[in-house]
Amino acid sequence: MCHPTCNDIQSPRRIWIEIDSQILNALFCVTGFGLAPWRFRDLYWWSWWRIGGSQRKETGIRRLAGIHRGWFRLRGSDGLSPTASPKTTNPEDPAVPVPHDKMPHPPPTGIHAPPTKSWKMDFVLWMNASNTFFQIVLCFYMYHYNRYDRPSWATGLFVALGCIVAGVAGIMMYHEGKLVKKVEGVPPPTESGKATDVEAQHALVEPAPSAKAS
Repeated sequence: MCHPTCNDIQSPRRIWIEIDSQILNALFCVTGFGLAPWRFRDLYWWSWWRIGGSQRKETGIRRLAGIHRGWFRLRGSDGLSPTASPKTTNPEDPAVPVPHDKMPHPPPTGIHAPPTKSWKMDFVLWMNASNTFFQIVLCFYMYHYNRYDRPSWATGLFVALGCIVAGVAGIMMYHEGKLVKKVEGVPPPTESGKATDVEAQHALVEPAPSAKAS
């Protein structure tokens, strides 16, 4: 592997490092580019929230709250009824996500989590988007330059930056989601897995054959 030396550009070691780097870059592209449509969708609603007029601002953050309902709570949502649901809540209420059927399930503890600080939404969205942006820059260096001309600092720098921004965004969502569950509790599986199909609902109330026989 180190012939003639370990750092020689033609050594097997340097060739295998290049091969491994290209493979890792391709794997990072899967997440960096595969999640890009959803990340740019979030940035679109972010622009409504932060740049749009008064009506757009409200719609933007309510859209984002519906998308990220697992960890984000709107201002005023802690004042909703503990049994609030899409059927019993005014869709125009600013404390309810858009669309209103994306509102969180009624909390098992009967207590709504306090509103999430708005800067945390900014932080998560831009960290996720930065992961895609850094991946674009990394691809430029990986594919525009060959291994002889590529700056030695480029690969390590942008791999590290891409991993860091994605990691801190994930940590933020995990931490906030944990705080929400600590207050609201964890909805039972039947809440999310409840059948909505009419035939399925009817099938649940039909007596079993053994019950009929008895």
